[in-house]
Amino acid sequence: MEPFPPPTVHAARPDLSLAALLRLSCAYALATNGTILMPLIVGALMRRFGVGEDAATGFAALEIAGIAISCAVFPRWIARAPRRLAWIATLGTLLAQATGAWMPSLAAVGGARLVTGLFEGVLFVVVAASLSNRAAAERAWGVIILVSGVIDCALLVAAYAMPEAFVTRWVFVVVAACFALVAWPSAAAGADAVHLASAVAAPKRTHRWGVLVPIWAVMILIYSVLSAQWALADVVGHQIGLAPERIGPLLALVSLLSTVGALAASHRRSHELRLPILWGAQLLMGGAALWFFLVHGGADFFAAQLLVSFAYYAATPFLTSRISSLDSDGSLLSRSIVVTFAAAFIGTALAGTMLTRLGGLGSGLALGACALLAMPFAWKGFGPRAA
Repeated sequence: MEPFPPPTVHAARPDLSLAALLRLSCAYALATNGTILMPLIVGALMRRFGVGEDAATGFAALEIAGIAISCAVFPRWIARAPRRLAWIATLGTLLAQATGAWMPSLAAVGGARLVTGLFEGVLFVVVAASLSNRAAAERAWGVIILVSGVIDCALLVAAYAMPEAFVTRWVFVVVAACFALVAWPSAAAGADAVHLASAVAAPKRTHRWGVLVPIWAVMILIYSVLSAQWALADVVGHQIGLAPERIGPLLALVSLLSTVGALAASHRRSHELRLPILWGAQLLMGGAALWFFLVHGGADFFAAQLLVSFAYYAATPFLTSRISSLDSDGSLLSRSIVVTFAAAFIGTALAGTMLTRLGGLGSGLALGACALLAMPFAWKGFGPRAA
C-alpha cells in the first residue's frame, strides 16, 4: 500500500488539535446543511407555495449551484484572507438562510438559496484549505464528517418533530437559529487555514492527473448513486405504502446513523487499509442500491437506505484526504467539490426519468452497476502503483 507522504514542507504540517477539529466540524456542518436537509426543505416549499416536487427540488437545488460556484471561483482569494472570509461566510450564511422565510415567491426563495450556497461554498474552501497536505488527513476528515453529520442530522430530526405548519413557514429561520449556536467556532475555523497565505518555501506541485482523474471518477459515480437514491426515497416510500409522517423520521434517522461510516477512516490503521475499505464500501453500496428498489416494508426501506448512505460516508474521507495529499492550497479539493456537486445534479436530474423508464428493478441494477464501476478507478487512484 502507498505510504504516508514523505516529510516535505507540505506534508509535514502538524496534526490538528481537538479544538481545531471541532471548529472545522462546525464550519463543515454549516456548509453541508443544505444537502442533508434537502428533503425537509423541498417538502416545506411544496406545501408553502403549492408546487410540485420538480419545481421545489429545482429551486432548492440552487443552493448546491451556489456552493459549486464558490468552490470553482473563490479558492485563491479565500486563501489570502481565510480568517476574515470565514467570519463573512458564517454571518452571510445565517442571514441569507433566514431571509428565505420572508421571500414572497418560490423564485425569490431560490435566489436566497443561491446566495446561501455562495456563502456556504466559502466555508467549504476554508475547511479544504485547513486540511490540505495533512499527514493524518484521513483521520481528520473522518472526525469532521462524523461530527458535522451528527450536527446536521440532529437538526433534521428536531425539525421533523416540530409541527408541520410551523416548519412549512419558518424552516429557514429554524435552521439559521440552530446554526447560530455554532456560529462562533465556525467563523473561527479560518484560523486553521491561515498558514496558506504565508506558506511557502516548497515548490508548487504539478497535478498528478493519472491519480486525480480516477479519484474524480470514483467521486462522480458514488455521489451520483447516493443523490439519485436520496431523490427517490420519498417516492419509493410512498410506493410501498409508508405514510409521509413515517418517511420523514426514517430518512432523518438514516442521515444521523449513516455518519458512523466515517469512523472507517478515524482509526490509526485506516491508511494502509483504505483500498479494501473503499472496495467494501462500493460493494455494499451497489448491493444496497439494488435492494432498495425491491423492498416491501418500512424495515427494509430503512435498512437499504441506511446501507447506501453508510457506504458513502465510509468512502468519502479517503477520497477527500487523497485529494488533500495532492493539494498545495486547498484549491484542488475545492475543484473536486465542484465535481461532486455536478454529480449530484446529474443523479438528481436523471433519477425520476430512470425510475419511469427502467422501473424499480432496472433502476436498482443501474445504480448498483455505477457503484461497482467505481472499483477499478479506486484501484487506479489508491493501489500500489498510485504511490
